Amino acid sequence: MRRGFTLIELVFVIVVIGIISKFGVELLYKSYEAYVVSNTFNRLTNESELAVKQIANRLSYRIKDTVIARTVPGGAVVPIGSIAGNENVLEWMGIDSDGWRSSSPTWSGLIDLSPVSIGGLATSTINGLSSPGTTTNDSGAIFFIGAPVDLSTNFGYDGAAVTTQSEAIHPVNMGAVITSSNADDFDDIDVYEFYQFTKSAFAVSLEGSDLYFYYGYKPWDGEGMASGTKALLMENVKSFDFATIGDILIVQVCLTDNNAAGLGEYSLCKEKVIF
Repeated sequence: MRRGFTLIELVFVIVVIGIISKFGVELLYKSYEAYVVSNTFNRLTNESELAVKQIANRLSYRIKDTVIARTVPGGAVVPIGSIAGNENVLEWMGIDSDGWRSSSPTWSGLIDLSPVSIGGLATSTINGLSSPGTTTNDSGAIFFIGAPVDLSTNFGYDGAAVTTQSEAIHPVNMGAVITSSNADDFDDIDVYEFYQFTKSAFAVSLEGSDLYFYYGYKPWDGEGMASGTKALLMENVKSFDFATIGDILIVQVCLTDNNAAGLGEYSLCKEKVIF
């Protein structure tokens, strides 16, 4: 009757355990590595998708002729069609879509060019989208679609308030009659039938590795991004890029994870086309 193992059996068991340990630990590490990479990929995918969706939702209500770029907040104005690729700020004026869609809107997007209204412009009553006889003093600015544009000065992006209606953007009070909110009026000013009303400019800015959203400021009153509300959109952003094809905008956000369990930098990019 045997009471133990022979030396050969012990050596064999030790060898087998060593082989299992070597490949078992490696297999365990590979499984953990795959889990970390998969988890990082899914997280960056969701976060980058959320970022570009939020940006695209805002940009879908942009006044297309007002979109500009800057290298830094408050920096020199770069026309969106002339960007060099090192710009980190995308800025625009947004259409007041909520005012247009409300139950009693105060603007329609159409100017009635027939009546003569010295100092004011009569809104159209087509489809009942205006409120005749109502004065709201709802201050903002209008842009006539088709009007000539000089981005550096005509919108107040240079930091100077717009004090004359001869510029591309027109500070106004909205009501049954659109009236000027500054000392100038619309006499001898070229007006167009279609207009868009804005209450705020917006901007997306990459500052370090943080992506911020700015809103609630009025360049036509001399206000810059610093006068608006600044909200954090996303952290750990590697790059924020944008390009244009005609009126179509393409934005791309790249996020990074610099320490995925010691596996090095891991990045993922998402882009969106905005018509």
